[in-house]
Amino acid sequence: MVLEGLDVKVLEQPSLEEATAFIKAALAERRLLIIAGECRVDYEGRGASRLEPGERVVIVKQDGAFLVHRPFGYSPVNWQPSTSVIEVAYRPEVGLVIHAVRDSPREYLTVVFTSIGLAVSLKLVDRGEFTMYVDEEIMRDTIAENPWLLEEGFRVVELEKKLGDGYADIYGVDREGRDVVVELKRITATREAVLQLYKYVEVFKKEYGRTPRGILVAPSFSPTALEQLLRLGLEYKQVDLKKVWELAKKKASKKTTLMEFTKGARKE
Repeated sequence: MVLEGLDVKVLEQPSLEEATAFIKAALAERRLLIIAGECRVDYEGRGASRLEPGERVVIVKQDGAFLVHRPFGYSPVNWQPSTSVIEVAYRPEVGLVIHAVRDSPREYLTVVFTSIGLAVSLKLVDRGEFTMYVDEEIMRDTIAENPWLLEEGFRVVELEKKLGDGYADIYGVDREGRDVVVELKRITATREAVLQLYKYVEVFKKEYGRTPRGILVAPSFSPTALEQLLRLGLEYKQVDLKKVWELAKKKASKKTTLMEFTKGARKE
């Protein structure tokens, strides 16, 4: 069936034999799978676990990511990132068995369905770029307060350091005592960002007589940016904006708690 332009296939109240064929076909075509039914789950790898029978939702994404959700909570109870091998078989004495194997690290996730109420497969296209909404000021301040995000041993000396007619986001020194000029981008860094950093490095060299390390920090980099970084002898550091956001939120939460505590103390 087609639902609002999406390629969707639905199987309601199937027999386990029908569901087996449906799931195999979806996996072969690398479709997104959603399966709702009663199952038990066994895991073995970095540890071991067993989840006794219950009604759950299993999701297999187009890249092989495998998730088992209970009917409560937002996190999967079992999951594996992109899975190497997924095998499906119907065993009359057991049920519909889905066996997912991950190579590195070696992990095994086995789901055994004894009944299935609904199976859905979809072919989705998603090329949208993800942007975490953290502005460069928050990104700069959070990295300055947590310099290990850049590298261990890094020490911040100055924020918004004036170099020529511009301002480098962060100036500091590494564990070897070498000068470091840092330029931040909260979106994919382009060739223009590399040239901006290079200008700051050249100005610093001229003004102070020392050649600093130049590091471009961003959540991702365009191919032309990476090529230009290599050509100009500059460095780059990929930063997880989710981690930056979590650290910033944690700081804001602590500040709010302290203000509430101080306010309460004054009332007393």
